Amino acid sequence: MSNLFQKISRAGLVLVLIGAALLWFSLGDAIISLKAPKSFDDVLEYGVAPGDHVKGSVPYLLDVYATLETWSENTKTHSVSNKKTSFQYYVLPAGDGYVGMAISSKNFSAADKLVDQTYDFLLDGGGIPTAELTADARVIVMEDELAQMFREDLQDYYGYTAADIEALGTPLLVEPRAFGTVQAFGGAGAAALVAGLAVLALHWRKVSRQLRQAAETSQRRGPDLDWEL
Repeated sequence: MSNLFQKISRAGLVLVLIGAALLWFSLGDAIISLKAPKSFDDVLEYGVAPGDHVKGSVPYLLDVYATLETWSENTKTHSVSNKKTSFQYYVLPAGDGYVGMAISSKNFSAADKLVDQTYDFLLDGGGIPTAELTADARVIVMEDELAQMFREDLQDYYGYTAADIEALGTPLLVEPRAFGTVQAFGGAGAAALVAGLAVLALHWRKVSRQLRQAAETSQRRGPDLDWEL
């Protein structure tokens, strides 16, 4: 067992673990980023599926159905900072139904303007929305709590029955991602993993050779004999 531990390089093992962690974090999104993206016009006409890559200008957007608030707490003084809304979740028309769309705080103004223009266009005969809201996003299955709020919103404000909502299937979310950063993490993870495996292999061969040579030297010497006169 001691020989086994000698053969394993700690540096190589650390590199492998770091690489595996980075790939675990980024690989799924990196694969999505390499897919040919759908436009939001495609989403409007045909809908989406989990794992889709969606990119471009959002033509229409409906109401907020949920918000994500963040805050910090000082464990020493037990004081809590003011809550900040970091994400709002909007209803996005998609195919024959709707999906959710996550919008970060930096785009709240553009999203709210687009919602107003969408309703003005749909209900009051206004012009086609011109508010600029762009996104580079992935499509994922909504988390349970968010999905429940989404279903309730469809039922309370869009006239859907429970059977209608069930027929729509699993609620999906269009979630913007920084795919450039994701690809960088993926590349770094792959490089760290390959380097770690190389270090492990070289160290294993080196130590194995040293142990084998030591054993051969010991055999050539033969046993030590004590002579008594």
